[in-house]
Amino acid sequence: MSSRLIGLVAFVVTAAIAWGFWSWANAPVELPDVPNAHVACTSYAPFRGRQTPHNESFVAPPEQIAEDMAILKSVTDCVRLYSARQGLEEVSVQAAQLGMSVLQGIWIGANPQNNQMEIDAALDVVARNPQAVKAVIVGNEVLLRREQSPENLRKLIREVKSRTDKPVTYADVWEFWMKNRDLADEVDFVTVHILPYWEDEPVSIDDAMAHLSRIIDEVKAAFPNKPIMIGETGWPSEGRTRGPAVPSLVNQASFVRDFIPLARKLGVDYNLIEAFDQPWKRVQEGTVGGHWGLVDEYREQKFPLTGPVVEMPNWHWLAAGGILVAGLLMIAAGRRIPDHEIDEHLGREIAGWVSAVTAAQLAGATLLLSIDHLSLVNRGPVEWAIGIGLWLVSAVTAVVLARRWAGPAEARIQPAPVIEVLRALRRPLGIDWLGAGDGPRGLRLGLLKGLAAVAVAIAMIGLALDPRYRDFPIVTFLIPAIGWAVDALMPVAGRARTPRLRLKIEEALLALMIGGGALAIAIGEGPENGEAHLWALIGLVFAAAVAVAPRRSQSDSV
Repeated sequence: MSSRLIGLVAFVVTAAIAWGFWSWANAPVELPDVPNAHVACTSYAPFRGRQTPHNESFVAPPEQIAEDMAILKSVTDCVRLYSARQGLEEVSVQAAQLGMSVLQGIWIGANPQNNQMEIDAALDVVARNPQAVKAVIVGNEVLLRREQSPENLRKLIREVKSRTDKPVTYADVWEFWMKNRDLADEVDFVTVHILPYWEDEPVSIDDAMAHLSRIIDEVKAAFPNKPIMIGETGWPSEGRTRGPAVPSLVNQASFVRDFIPLARKLGVDYNLIEAFDQPWKRVQEGTVGGHWGLVDEYREQKFPLTGPVVEMPNWHWLAAGGILVAGLLMIAAGRRIPDHEIDEHLGREIAGWVSAVTAAQLAGATLLLSIDHLSLVNRGPVEWAIGIGLWLVSAVTAVVLARRWAGPAEARIQPAPVIEVLRALRRPLGIDWLGAGDGPRGLRLGLLKGLAAVAVAIAMIGLALDPRYRDFPIVTFLIPAIGWAVDALMPVAGRARTPRLRLKIEEALLALMIGGGALAIAIGEGPENGEAHLWALIGLVFAAAVAVAPRRSQSDSV
């Protein structure tokens, strides 16, 4: 039997298994339907792409707001605003035309002049479109941000109440309402934010409804004479895991669909956060901050409010792309493997091909997921450049290692140590980087491995020291970590399989940074964060790959 025929059969079989796994992972999930496919109210901000409220000169075009409101009319009859400036005064105009209502927000910060301009702008909107505005919200989490004292906030609320006959409230996370209960005397209803994902002790999607019920019961008991509104609640579709709280599209849909009947049962009005994904929030809150919308940043509804939900609606393209990339990797590797007839050791040949094509399928899927991930996490030219650069490191690593492993052991050489790569980079024009000799080949391998190691070390230390808004870049570094770890165990020219510790200081420091950071993350994130543990495991594997090298065989040491 031909060796390459065995490889082809193995590839077809693993491709079918890969497709089946993608299909299983993205099987439609049945969830409760939302009555009339409508939610009561949702937070709205008009910003798209690079637009941001932090650019004080930006004014949202009226036609942009009109387009957004027409889209939202299909899922809600109410929007909550956080300001009446930067073009947002147009929202109440559009709402009146569409038969929608507005919870008009007033952004309160630390600057008294800005606060007064916000109050005047919002009350002007109320005066011009009273039929659209059903309540005014004076401030959003200003006590949480410590930008106003309760006493000053009380004065601002009183000023607004003296100038409008609309119901007036203040919105903050539920804990700050419990700490400032006398503030309820100044408002017509109490507006609390309950976000299970962002709790100090994050709550899983399975426990989210019980958590909401418990908090609402506590708030009702604390304010028995005031109507209660949940001013913000929701679940993110993308981003890092916090404890047992896992962002995903299905989890977001599950939260929304389970919450709406719960709110009706509890007898509280509510507002979901939020209408559209907001890319500008990624700057402050990481990937997760930009993915709370019912509709994505391209104005496509992320999931239906009735019927089954699929985690990755585009999984067919990702699966096909992954299989295609796996095929290209096998072609790149197979060109170095001469075809021959298998007369004996058939089982060993089959096992070898199955291992190779399985690795190729995993690498292909990882590279496609990495491309999909790039569009979710990158926010500007610099981050896009870094993201594409790291993707290229993974892609080149996959190709280089596939060809390296396909060749004979005596043709493999060790990657150059970090110190040699650094010396070469100091005089790059004096090095024949593209040469076919052992020296240039070793430098190229050392540079490729070193780039990945430094990037992993930086990511690991960042997550260990400042983790709240940082993602776990698992798909970005999975190929270099696993690939170089496997490579460290494979025989190379003149060396045996048994690894030994490296003693070079540069490798030791990198391994210490990566491995130490991994352990710190695993401990700091707690026992329930599976994503953190997987990232820590990848880090430990990469640390081992950096710290060890094959031992010289007896014949080589003579």
